[in-house]
Amino acid sequence: MSENLDKDIQKINDESDLYVTSDLYLSAYLLVKGHKFTFEKKTKKAFFSFPQDHHLDENVNEYLMGSGSITPLAFANAIKNLKNLLFNK
Repeated sequence: MSENLDKDIQKINDESDLYVTSDLYLSAYLLVKGHKFTFEKKTKKAFFSFPQDHHLDENVNEYLMGSGSITPLAFANAIKNLKNLLFNK
């Protein structure tokens, strides 16, 4: 089931001007970096959609490669805010 979900996310990413992820921590990182997002919760899975731009791709790569830098407090607050969004909807 997870493999099909991953394929669906990749399909959305390939066919639109959105970057879609279910990764809470990546989403928190992008939020701290100043990216706007929309949120959709389906059953037990949540998706964060970010409009594509060259800074977004750069920030996603920074996060995935471990080379990005943000303040720990801002990151912790973003995680808390996203968790509140997930569990209070």
